[in-house]
Amino acid sequence: MRALVIGTLPQFAGGNFVSLTEGWDSVALECDGWIFKFARHAEAEARLRREAALLAFLKPRVTMPLPQMVLHEGPVPFSQHLKLPGASLEKPQYLALDEGRRNALATRMAQLYAELHALPLNRMQAVGAVGVDPWMSPDEIIARTEERLPRGYKGFMKRTVAAYRKLSIAGDELVYGYFDGHGWNMAFDHETGMLNGVFDFADSGFGSRHRDLSYSNWISADLTLRIIDRYEELARVKVNRELVMLYSSALRLAEFAEGFLPDEQATANVVDWVAELKQLGLSQ
Repeated sequence: MRALVIGTLPQFAGGNFVSLTEGWDSVALECDGWIFKFARHAEAEARLRREAALLAFLKPRVTMPLPQMVLHEGPVPFSQHLKLPGASLEKPQYLALDEGRRNALATRMAQLYAELHALPLNRMQAVGAVGVDPWMSPDEIIARTEERLPRGYKGFMKRTVAAYRKLSIAGDELVYGYFDGHGWNMAFDHETGMLNGVFDFADSGFGSRHRDLSYSNWISADLTLRIIDRYEELARVKVNRELVMLYSSALRLAEFAEGFLPDEQATANVVDWVAELKQLGLSQ
C-alpha cells in the first residue's frame, strides 16, 4: 500500500507511514497528517467511492467540518484526505466534561443531524446515497441470544424485540443521515473539550430519523438526550426519546448475537446499557 501511494504521490517517498487496520471495510495508512484508505473487498470499494462523492456534496452544505476526500484511480484505487485534528471520545472522557462542554458538543451534533435530515432525498439519491444496512432480524436476535443472555436480562430482550418487530419507516421518518455518529468517528480536542469534526460517512444513507439519533448512546445516553433537546428546536421535529433508546437496545442485542466480541464483553455492553436506561428513568 505504501508503494501504491508513493507511485501515485511521489512527494510522500520520505514519509513515515503508520498502518491503521481497525476498520471493517478498509485498511488505512497515515503519513504526515494524511489518511490513505484502501478497500478490503469489492463491496467496500463501492462504499469508498460512494463516500468520496457524498463528502464532496456535503462539505459545503453542513457546518460540521468533514474530511475532504480525493479518490485516486489505478489498479488498486485508494482515497486521500487530511486527518481532522483530534481523537475519539469515549464515555469516561465525556463524563469528565463540564456542563458547558457537554452542551456545546450536543449542539454541534444536533446541528449536523438537522442539516443532514433536511437534505432532499431525491437529490441525495442522485449523488449516490442508498439505504443503510439493516440490522439483524428480530427472530435471529432471539435465536442467538436467548440461551446466552444472563437470566435477569431475558425479559429485556423479549420486550425490546417485541417493540423492534413493530417498527416501520414512513413519512418524514425516512431521512438521509449519518448513521455512525459515535465517539470513534469524532475528532475531539481533549485539551479544549471541543469537537473539531466527524468522519467516516461510508455508512451514511437513507433510514430512520430515530435510528440516526441513537448512535451517540455509545458515548452516553446523557449526550443523546441533550442532542435531541437541541435537535427538536433546530429541525422543528418532535422526537420520541423512547424510540431512540429502543434502537440502541436492539443494536446492543444484535451485536451480542453477532458474536464478534467475547461473551463477557458483549454481556457487559448489554448490562451497562440497561443500567444506564434505569438511571435516566427510561424503560425498555
